[in-house]
Amino acid sequence: MKSLKLIKFWTILGLIYVAAIFYLCLKKSEPSIPPFEHFDKILHFSAYFTLTSYFTQITKLKNLRALILIFFIMGVTIEVLQYFSGYRSFEMLDILANTLGILAGAFIVGRYCSGIIFKLEKILNFKDA
Repeated sequence: MKSLKLIKFWTILGLIYVAAIFYLCLKKSEPSIPPFEHFDKILHFSAYFTLTSYFTQITKLKNLRALILIFFIMGVTIEVLQYFSGYRSFEMLDILANTLGILAGAFIVGRYCSGIIFKLEKILNFKDA
C-alpha cells in the first residue's frame, strides 16, 4: 500500500466516526417507529460496513485481522453498555448485523476497492504534509 500524505488527518477523521457511532448508539432518545421491522439492523450493518471500509483504506492490509477484531469488540462493547444504560437494550441481532458489516467492509472494499483515499489525495493533488 502506498503511503498516504495526510494519514494523521484521515486517522482523526476515522476516530471521529468511531466516536459518532458510540454517541449515537448510547445516547438517550425517544423511541421512534421504524419504516419496517429490523430497520435498525440495516443501520448497524451500514455503520460498521462504512467504518471498516474506511479503515481498510488507511491501514496496512497486514493489520486486517486486528482491525476486524477491534471493531467486533467495539460492537459488543456498545451492546453491553446499552444493556447497562437502563434506557437501551442489548440485542444479539445487532451484533450479527455489526459483524456482517465488518466482514463485508473488510473483504469487499479491502479487496476490490482499495486505494480510494490514496486516489482522492492524488486527485486533490495534496503535497507532503
